[in-house]
Amino acid sequence: MTATSSFYELLGVGPSAEPDTLRKAYRRLARKHHPDVSADPRAHENMARINEAFQTLIDPSKRNDYDALLAGGSLEEIRPRTVVRPIIVKLKHRLAAHKTPIYSVTFSPDTSELISASFDNEVIWWDESSLSPRKRMKLEAGVVSTLKAGPLDRLVAAGSAENQVSCYRLDGSKVDAFRVSNDEWVGCVGISGDGTMVAAGSIYKTLTVTSTHDGSILRRQREHESAVTALAWSTSSRLLASGSADSSVKIWDTRTWELVRWITQIRSTVSAIAFSNDGQFLAVAAMDLSIRVFRLADGELVKMVYGHTKPVESLAFHPNNWLFASASRDGSVGLWNAGKGIGNVRVDVSNRPVSSVAFSPDGLKLAAGGQDKLVRVWDVIVKDIVTD
Repeated sequence: MTATSSFYELLGVGPSAEPDTLRKAYRRLARKHHPDVSADPRAHENMARINEAFQTLIDPSKRNDYDALLAGGSLEEIRPRTVVRPIIVKLKHRLAAHKTPIYSVTFSPDTSELISASFDNEVIWWDESSLSPRKRMKLEAGVVSTLKAGPLDRLVAAGSAENQVSCYRLDGSKVDAFRVSNDEWVGCVGISGDGTMVAAGSIYKTLTVTSTHDGSILRRQREHESAVTALAWSTSSRLLASGSADSSVKIWDTRTWELVRWITQIRSTVSAIAFSNDGQFLAVAAMDLSIRVFRLADGELVKMVYGHTKPVESLAFHPNNWLFASASRDGSVGLWNAGKGIGNVRVDVSNRPVSSVAFSPDGLKLAAGGQDKLVRVWDVIVKDIVTD
């Protein structure tokens, strides 16, 4: 079973296979690959792909969409250790100073300084010329899982533990912190593009938005049919996307809190989301190991790609708006073209999960951090191409 197989090849059937043929193929593969009977360490991932293939091809509407993708040549796969121009990545630094796994990496928008945060709540500002910390700070009494850097050495950090959301506003050496208790267990948090709001999603379907200035609750709503599992803000902070275990993403206008778009063409729990900087694309990663790219203007599926062997933890768009990166629990980083055309690369990073990826403001660097406690920085050479 390879990551480059189409759904038809995966099930071992032809493009005109009837439903009975699909069911027989599915049962045959399930008897071989189901985790209850297979000793293969990748049994869960293999079965997830088999389920995705069967559920897509057995449903006439989903099958038509999939066939259209194949016909248009926009279903693409990452091939490990294959670099496809026009993207070239070259490892520049391995930065070692964190003592615990790294949860988040980001770049300052005005200086391009690299900043990272780890499990023990330590935030490090890196001096890449000396490959050592320029500044480090321990944030007390809370959890940090995500960062949003602002200009002039400002930074917002946030995280959750059980039913508590922690938020920190850093301005130079000054730190303002608050914590908000929720009635429900919080599973994910996201900081708005301007750093003024923090969104939190609970396992009991609730989305809560809090002001980072005073901790006041700006919005609390229960709209999904299952747990909220991923969050992302647009660069302008005008849109907030919430992904769920109900296999959908909802996009909200933060000025009115009206539902702008409801994306349902996803087949499993959402694990990560990212907006392109220009608001053209939304990338959505799911537990079936897929990454789907949607056009925000009309919610149409533009592309579906595979290549990771474990779920994606983080997504980030390049400043050119057609390239985006993914960080996976399989220890790799993927680079993808959100539109039509070539441009996919997979970088094997570590034997431990990678938790976060970020591009520098000029797009010349890519950073990633994860459970091996290292921050890796790559030089990125990207040739702009037409994506439509």
